[in-house]
Amino acid sequence: MKIGIVLGTMPITPLEFWVGIETGHLVQLDDVLYAETQPEPDKKVKFYGVVQEVQKFLEGAQWVYDAHLATQGVIPINIAYVAKVSITRVEPEVFVPPSPGDPVYRAEGKELERALYYDQMRAKVPAGLSRSGQVIYLNYHFLDGTEGAHVSISGMSGVATKTSYALFLLYSILNKSNESRINAIIFNVKGKDLLWIDKKNKNLSPEDEQALKKMGLKPEPFGNVRFYVPPYKDNPLLPDSERQDEKVIPFFWSMREFAEEGLIKFMFVEEEETKSQVPYIVERVANKLYHLAQKSVDDRLLDSYGRDIESLEDLEAKFLEAVEQAEGGSKELYRDWFGDASIQTTRAFLRRFSRAIRHVGRFIHPTRSSTIRWEENKVSVIDISGLHNIAQMFVVGAVLKRLFEEKEKKSNPYPKVFVLLDELNKYAPKDGWSPIKDVILDIAERGRSLGVLLIGAQQTASEIEKRILANSAIKVVGRMDSSELLSKEYEFLTGNFKQRALILKKGSMILYQPDIPSPLMLRFPKPPWATRRQEVEEEVHVPEDFSSF
Repeated sequence: MKIGIVLGTMPITPLEFWVGIETGHLVQLDDVLYAETQPEPDKKVKFYGVVQEVQKFLEGAQWVYDAHLATQGVIPINIAYVAKVSITRVEPEVFVPPSPGDPVYRAEGKELERALYYDQMRAKVPAGLSRSGQVIYLNYHFLDGTEGAHVSISGMSGVATKTSYALFLLYSILNKSNESRINAIIFNVKGKDLLWIDKKNKNLSPEDEQALKKMGLKPEPFGNVRFYVPPYKDNPLLPDSERQDEKVIPFFWSMREFAEEGLIKFMFVEEEETKSQVPYIVERVANKLYHLAQKSVDDRLLDSYGRDIESLEDLEAKFLEAVEQAEGGSKELYRDWFGDASIQTTRAFLRRFSRAIRHVGRFIHPTRSSTIRWEENKVSVIDISGLHNIAQMFVVGAVLKRLFEEKEKKSNPYPKVFVLLDELNKYAPKDGWSPIKDVILDIAERGRSLGVLLIGAQQTASEIEKRILANSAIKVVGRMDSSELLSKEYEFLTGNFKQRALILKKGSMILYQPDIPSPLMLRFPKPPWATRRQEVEEEVHVPEDFSSF
């Protein structure tokens, strides 16, 4: 459909041009248009692009008051309606500018596919809807590791809907990708929103349902989900959760697994700990525990004297015993645990270890384990929302370390695992070092080849480790703070997108993907899955014993 002509009153280049919009047509930001020109008698060239700017002004007006006279019909003045188009594609690639007066059309159907390179995407998944209601697609091969991997989602807390969009994108991947061998691990960081994603949202509006159908998505909740929740403090075999059914199970590690997998490292991840000499002792103790685990029999963990270590409190007692003997003049046991570290540094290690036990102790069982079996279900939700920061860091580090090592042993990218992790800046900050940061860096840099793909969300991309952002092929931005947008991590927001990011509403995001030169604005519907117990269609039974949790 022709909507106007290329203007000759503005500079025309092979990268952008202005359109004079004809009466009766509506053109808004983010519309996709194309101009057709004929540089030679036997050759036609099409310039596809996205509307970056729209203006209206009075032609012929010179003074401020002329607008009043024009509306009264005193002076003859026309209203000019123009749009600036940023070119995304030229077919064939003849980079001469279009000519003034060339016709401009709205890109629809196959022309829209050419404009946004959908025709070259061998696999694509819906990412949302444009302002005009067209489906926006993502090149799946930049998600699954074929050409790129990983997603970075940034935005202000509470108004950017980062987690909501990350879930929607994961939902789209699981439902529309052609691969059947896909699993997902979701860390539920805030509230209890994700404990109901397998239940239909009874408040889903007809408009949101229609939007989902337009993208080819069934308005249904996540299927084949298992929920892993912290164990009850006084009984590790009971789940500490407001939801209690067969899909909800507690997760914890045996004492031997704790030792063999080096999980003590994830008890020392706070920033001040990484700047002291404590990490040396942590590494030394981790190696000692690993060797003890190799020598132990059955599922028990025994110390060098054959004594059981049944809990972290037991382990702390063994440490204290070694320190007390060293202070009494016998350093053999001390060196066995702590090497040549000073007793002062070891005391600092013990203070931090004792503090961490209060938050991590419930996750360690003397002999039994109930760990995350992500391959058994399509989606595994791990609830860490009610935990102290130390426990959250421990769980995330322990789960991701085991996942990555399992994938390394298999040396096979299938099944591919999408890991959704919110508050990424807490786990992989730009400055400092931690064991968790090492694991996440491994996923960012080598996960692509192993089939471990990261969907990370954070308030500020400027506070994330640079190598993680550099390895994220897909970048998404919600409502942002003006000072954050000044950082170079947002250089992909060309044109006026930085200004627009300041005023985005909930449900609107800016998407950048390598295939398309220009970022795209999109909106996504509210979820068909419940985000709280009150939204669940059927009544959910919560046992009285757990109603307060």
